[in-house]
Amino acid sequence: MNMNSRPLFIPVVLGTVRKGRASENVARFVFDQVKQREGVDTELIDIGELKFPGDDAGEQIKDKRFSATCERADGLVLVVPEYNHG
Repeated sequence: MNMNSRPLFIPVVLGTVRKGRASENVARFVFDQVKQREGVDTELIDIGELKFPGDDAGEQIKDKRFSATCERADGLVLVVPEYNHG
C-alpha cells in the first residue's frame, strides 16, 4: 500500500432487525473476512442498534453517526436477508 494513501474504509451493514435473523451470522463472518484484508478498515453496523424514530419522516429519521459513517465509506457491504424468494 502506498504510504501516502489511506486505507479503504468498507463497513459491513447488517440490514435487518428481524428476530432470529440468520443473516447476523453471515454479517459477522463477512466482517471477520474484511478485517483481515490489508489496506482495509471496517466496522460492523447493526441497524437494529441505531436509534431511528418511528414517528417522523424525511431528514428527521437520520442517525447522524450512521450518516457520517456512510459518507466516509469507500464502499459498503450490505448483508440482507431474502424475503419470500424475492
